[in-house]
Amino acid sequence: MSGVRTRRFALATLPVVALLSCGIVSAQVYRWKDASGNTHYTDTPPPTSAKDYRTVSPAEPNAPRDPRTLPRHAPATPIATRPSVPAATVPIDRTLAPADVQRQVEENRKYLRAQQNDKARKEQALLDARQCTEWYKALDRIEKAEKEAGPQKRNASERKDLSHARAELKRNIAGRCG
Repeated sequence: MSGVRTRRFALATLPVVALLSCGIVSAQVYRWKDASGNTHYTDTPPPTSAKDYRTVSPAEPNAPRDPRTLPRHAPATPIATRPSVPAATVPIDRTLAPADVQRQVEENRKYLRAQQNDKARKEQALLDARQCTEWYKALDRIEKAEKEAGPQKRNASERKDLSHARAELKRNIAGRCG
């Protein structure tokens, strides 16, 4: 039922929207209700049997807007009137020669590269520390397992695997963890 009403409302308002958006709005528009209560908008006067008849005139494009219809939030500030934000925190000296500017650019690039390299070194050191911690834990688990079970309870293959794992962990620790 509500779908039919929605469609009727959409069909009834479609001509109004078309009239308001096209520019044909300079003509007089009449709003009226028929005997069944449907609202109509036409550019011709309504029939004499129309109820609630009135003339609707569109607002002038340059006329001030009704404050009740203005949005409640503040409008965006146009880009031209926004305060400018400096691109850099260092003041720009416009009297520098092009060679001096180029030298300054190169110094800035070196500084940025050094900062990035320092950050990469710190990240790598953190990864290395985590890896070393994992290797130390694994080596402790192997040594603990060997002490608890004893060499006689493991077969030759298991002892060989544990020995290889221990040797590899010790090599890794010596190579990366110091």
